[in-house]
Amino acid sequence: MSKPFLTSKQIALVALFAALQAILGTLPFTVTIGVSGQITLGVLGGPLIGIILGPYLGSLAVLIGSLLGVFVNPVGAVFGVLTVLPPTLGAAGAGFIMQRRGYIPGAIILGSLLVFFAHPFSRGSLYPWLHIVAMAVSFVYSAFTMVFSPNQLGIQKLSLVVPIAAFVGTLTDHMFGSALAIWYFNPILTSEVWNALMFIYPLERIVAVVLISLIGVPLLFSLRTAGLIQVSNKA
Repeated sequence: MSKPFLTSKQIALVALFAALQAILGTLPFTVTIGVSGQITLGVLGGPLIGIILGPYLGSLAVLIGSLLGVFVNPVGAVFGVLTVLPPTLGAAGAGFIMQRRGYIPGAIILGSLLVFFAHPFSRGSLYPWLHIVAMAVSFVYSAFTMVFSPNQLGIQKLSLVVPIAAFVGTLTDHMFGSALAIWYFNPILTSEVWNALMFIYPLERIVAVVLISLIGVPLLFSLRTAGLIQVSNKA
């Protein structure tokens, strides 16, 4: 008999965290600037679920949950059905950091930066400075952990790795969303809007990283201790 694509436990975990993402997608986190809509707590759910379930199961759960959230809370669907893409990539980015493959979210951020800067309104803008930091962190962390990294992550190491994963996952989500927004809302989001946002989004995203870290470390450790998931930084 062939091995099932997903085990019953994995299906249960995906369903559980998809429901969590759907709920978070109905709750406001902050408002959008320059366009109608709202940014929901789904920005927390993506990286958090990626940290807990890993890049593949986490992305699947966030994709399903975000899709449900789009229909339940259309106000949060800033990009219509495409709204599901940024949090899904945020989950993947955070999950790959946990697996020592930071070069993958680094590449996603780099690709998003290229798409963003291809738009005329981005020329000369310093808006994505924090995303560039996140990209550098991704590549440096990936290179470092390829050389120095024990297999198991105890609570102390989780306290260091989870914030890195939260930071990279959050900025992966945000950079892809920004690259999508500059084209999707063309010509509404002008150069002046992006320059103004340069001083606003870092605070918003750092708050998200802190909240994800505060929830993620004890939750991940508790789930591992209970034997519900296995946590390792093996690639």
